[in-house]
Amino acid sequence: MRRELKHLASLVVVGLATASCAQTAAPGSAGQPAAGAGGGGTAAVPDPTNSDCQALSPGPSPLRRLTRFEYNNTVADLLGDSSAPANRFPPEEQSLGFDNDANVLRVPAVLAEGYVTAADDLSQVALANLASFTGCNPADFVGNRPAETACVKALVTRFGERAFRRPVTVDEQTRFQELFETARARFEFRDALDTVLQTMLLAPQFLYRVENGSPVPAAPGVEAVDEWGRASRLSYFLWGSMPDAALFDAARAGTLQTSAQVRAQAERMFQDPRTRTVVGHFHDYWLGLLKIDGQGKDPALFPDYTAQIGPLLRRQTEAFAEYLYFDSPGDLTTLLTAPFTLMNGPLAKYFGVSGPTGDAFVRVELDPTRYAGVVTQPSILSWNATANRTHPILRGKFVREKLLCSSLPSPPNNIIDQRDSVTDPNATERERLEAHRQDPSCAGCHVLMDPLGFALENFDASGRWRDLEGGKPVNVSGELTGTDADGAFVGPVQLASQLARSKAVETCLVTEWSRFAIGRGETAQDACGITKLSQRFQSSGRSLRELVLSMTETDAFLYRTPPSAQVAISGSTP
Repeated sequence: MRRELKHLASLVVVGLATASCAQTAAPGSAGQPAAGAGGGGTAAVPDPTNSDCQALSPGPSPLRRLTRFEYNNTVADLLGDSSAPANRFPPEEQSLGFDNDANVLRVPAVLAEGYVTAADDLSQVALANLASFTGCNPADFVGNRPAETACVKALVTRFGERAFRRPVTVDEQTRFQELFETARARFEFRDALDTVLQTMLLAPQFLYRVENGSPVPAAPGVEAVDEWGRASRLSYFLWGSMPDAALFDAARAGTLQTSAQVRAQAERMFQDPRTRTVVGHFHDYWLGLLKIDGQGKDPALFPDYTAQIGPLLRRQTEAFAEYLYFDSPGDLTTLLTAPFTLMNGPLAKYFGVSGPTGDAFVRVELDPTRYAGVVTQPSILSWNATANRTHPILRGKFVREKLLCSSLPSPPNNIIDQRDSVTDPNATERERLEAHRQDPSCAGCHVLMDPLGFALENFDASGRWRDLEGGKPVNVSGELTGTDADGAFVGPVQLASQLARSKAVETCLVTEWSRFAIGRGETAQDACGITKLSQRFQSSGRSLRELVLSMTETDAFLYRTPPSAQVAISGSTP
């Protein structure tokens, strides 16, 4: 039986490849913005055919494979399995900072093998709970072939609808029934059922978010995603998992046809704790915090930086974001300028802050002359540093790329880090970087990054405040250039204040959430949608909650471009 299942796995890989070709994205959207996207916060070059932004324009609609995060959540909700089997899958390729860009999520052989192993384990979980999926107990009718057939039909129909996130088609029902009959001719009833279950858990319908749509008469080349597809788009965007019973009921009843109906479900779902987890997931990727858990610091300089500190720093930033999105009227200005954070007892002790004593993260007021929002989060400051010293270049690069969506070129080949050529052991990082910025091949980029990083030099390599560096007062003056909020500043609070005034920062956050929500980079067809989102975001007082909910009302969320139309747009062949 196992040999046959391994053969089945090879067929599944072929099926996955075929499915990927059946719903491909237009060239130019493979994880990269259209030309001009990202610089200075501009989302995308406008589509000249939609200059008034009145026509529906969903942009490319690539077939989306479940990420490891989504796979684990899905099997937990589908089967009650909390073993997180996808943690053993190879990591996703990241694109534009996220793990869910459909255009780069392939199925290499090692991942296919992981799917087979996971399906083998998960089918046993399903078999142990078969009565809850089918309403039938195999022990009651072993050897009664008509009863067995009826049980399999119930399994495929009821379990299949939840696994595929839509009703099973007649053709699928027939094929799974035939598969059972073939397996039953050789195996016992339980093993034959195991074959069906494993096949369903290896099917593209489960591993991919396969969608259907209906043509929109007034918009040639555009389809309205059907209710089942919209239910899945809602659940995977807000929960990173499959729809719940209420979403299935809404899809079945045809009450996800309008943007208002979709928005109503989104507001309901936003209150679920799973949305908090997804917001944390977004910020982990957007802010680049995933590897901080294993970050180490020089024990001679930071003897109290233990292995527990890194994970706590990441959780602190997640808790800060969660507080703004869910527990307060959080807005972009507060995200950028808040003179508070969230800490638990161990972090408070590390940073010398009074108040928290337990493991729970609670709001802690900070010195408003030193701390301002996300740029002074210790997770970001310590990650954008080395084990023993600060790194103004990395910190400035973080501000440019993550908050302003600027695209910076890679450094020249064979670049020499001239900071190490400074022999004065008490030289500051600013002094070490003076020579670096004199190099013409470096100055063009570093004049954009270094001054921003200098504003954060009051924070050491672990993210703690310091007044002196090498016995000298820290110089935190700098200048923001090449943006819509240019000007000189002194220190992190003034830098954060300038960023908070920037329209480019506002558009950048909208763009980042859009990339995360639709699972791809923006293209020319998305320019109007991002502009409308930005306008709505601004009119809401830049509410973070409203930004997330508004994503579910966009053309890119409610509609799709069918594969044939995507080919026509690109002028190429699949």
